[in-house]
Amino acid sequence: MSTIAPSSSAFRTRQSRLFARMAAIPFETYQLDVAWGRFGDLTRRSLEKKYADADRISVPVTEERYQIAGIDPQPAAEDLFYTFVEIDGEWFVAEDTDLDDLTLYSARHLWDFGPVEESTADGFVMYQHPCSGGVFCGDDKLLTAARQGLERVQEYWREVPSQVLILVPASQNEVERMIQATFDLDNFVAFAYSTIDVADGVDYTGHRIIVNPPAFRGRDSTSTMQILAHELLHVSTREASGPFIPVFVEEGFADHVGYDADPNALGFLQSRIEQGVFDGRLPEDYEFTIGTGDEIFNSYQESLSAVQFFIDRWGIEKFRRFYRALGQIKNEPGTTRYWLDMMLKRTIGIGTERFEDEWADTIAGL
Repeated sequence: MSTIAPSSSAFRTRQSRLFARMAAIPFETYQLDVAWGRFGDLTRRSLEKKYADADRISVPVTEERYQIAGIDPQPAAEDLFYTFVEIDGEWFVAEDTDLDDLTLYSARHLWDFGPVEESTADGFVMYQHPCSGGVFCGDDKLLTAARQGLERVQEYWREVPSQVLILVPASQNEVERMIQATFDLDNFVAFAYSTIDVADGVDYTGHRIIVNPPAFRGRDSTSTMQILAHELLHVSTREASGPFIPVFVEEGFADHVGYDADPNALGFLQSRIEQGVFDGRLPEDYEFTIGTGDEIFNSYQESLSAVQFFIDRWGIEKFRRFYRALGQIKNEPGTTRYWLDMMLKRTIGIGTERFEDEWADTIAGL
């Protein structure tokens, strides 16, 4: 608390509450580093007026790295945008929201919004705020479904994490701020969230499942398990993933696992085909977050059908080999389309265009 600027009373209050809540989290490590090389100094003239008593002002990106004991084999990595001010030769932290209007948001965790309680079950830890009528208060339905979901994942992907952290925010607004969403969350039930550590290339760390509470209300145990199996597949494959894996591959595989390869899961896509609106092309990444609920769901259905087509024709082992090969590409030149084409040819002998055409011909016959 001694590092907080004397005049920043509101920030001081927020930080005091935050530190008190963090005391309940079993951190194994916690570190803050200023990373001047990433963005430089982001100070703006408007801050000179706000901090008129400061001799100097600086806003670099501050990298937060932390490990939760028993959960994180590597530190999770988040960005904070602290405003540092120098007053009478001493530096202080004055605020962490001065760049919000530029959409450069400091990370927010579940413990930023209120106290956190922990529940545990075999291989799972759940954090939520003290129960006050929340969707998962007073029962272990979520953890039971998670255990069942992980058993399903192991049938399709051998390596699964020994511990998974599930975060249950109190509201959709909390979810939105935690994942810094720029799209409508009404169409989404849960998220597999990972941080990206850029200190040494591209490392995915800090894997979490974040539940969107309003979307879970009224769901039965089967639906809940399917959703969690989908998200747990994302968590399980994250170590093998990479920036050049298109969203349709990620989401199609996760749905394939969530629905346990059920061919009847494509009912919505079949209705689109009957209506004559199937366009015969693989969905682009942006189509999974932009559009109406039906349009977004259609992208998921097309992805599921594309992955099922791959696995039905070439087998699950070749799909896993294809996924790993594509995930190994980290900092190479080339576009996602280029590397997708290359790895399809290496794995199954045909490129993206032919794969798309043969998939579309098969799906059109549903």
